Amino acid sequence: MIGLMVSQYRILEEIGRGAMGIVFKAQDTIHGRLVALKIVAEKLVDDPEMLLRFEREGVAASALNHPNICTVIETGNWRGRPYLALELLTGQALDERLKAGPVPVEQAIGIGIAVTGALEAAHAIGVIHRDIKPANLFLTGSGQVKVLDFGLAKVKLPSVPIGEDAATVAMMVTRQGIILGSLAYMSPEQFCREPLDGRADLYSLGITLYELATGHRPVGGSPDLPGLPAGFGSVVAKLMSRDARLRYQTAGEARQALEGCAGKAAAASGPAGWLSKAFRGG
Repeated sequence: MIGLMVSQYRILEEIGRGAMGIVFKAQDTIHGRLVALKIVAEKLVDDPEMLLRFEREGVAASALNHPNICTVIETGNWRGRPYLALELLTGQALDERLKAGPVPVEQAIGIGIAVTGALEAAHAIGVIHRDIKPANLFLTGSGQVKVLDFGLAKVKLPSVPIGEDAATVAMMVTRQGIILGSLAYMSPEQFCREPLDGRADLYSLGITLYELATGHRPVGGSPDLPGLPAGFGSVVAKLMSRDARLRYQTAGEARQALEGCAGKAAAASGPAGWLSKAFRGG
């Protein structure tokens, strides 16, 4: 497919493959920029569930404008195959980063702040990601964190008015009885197919932060984080509470708790420049 035109995008090279399709580096011939072009695999064009997931990713991410969420530039259809034109990122997903071992505590805290900020924006318009895990968090070469892949997102009507100029989001449904998400990071209520809210994403983030800090996922019981600042360990433990009522109730609350950890870490180890990059887009 190298050299083919998909709408205004000229495909330059393949840069990845996933469950839903192929990702290419492409040139926007109108605006002159480089993009990541995600196209549904040809064999999946007759699979309603996969097409729904792909559509959901475009709808959910297009409704969000946040520095820690990968931007959807355009959605379209090419020869019967839906596509997304996405912001082109350089760096690595955090599951790849983990192959080199745990990340420093200050960096894990910064990642947590970035992701809770992104979730705060998503939850505010009724979008629940439902698949927060290292593979869906990307660390750019400049140290910025990006949340990827809203293909499993649940989109619901917001509980408060969001204004006439806010992005329009659509109600998405999935086939009854299907559990969507990654089991190792899935909240108990998600696994049991109970009604979900943003606290399910916070549980998944807790598992993710535990894994980033220790190099492995927790195995039952309360998390034990030897050698880590007690404040950070308590935040992660609260995020990982099996009872949603005992977790932080909003992403904003979790972000504030992590920012408190960041302040203590900075005081203990000097200026935390990486933290600034992670959640302020530096």
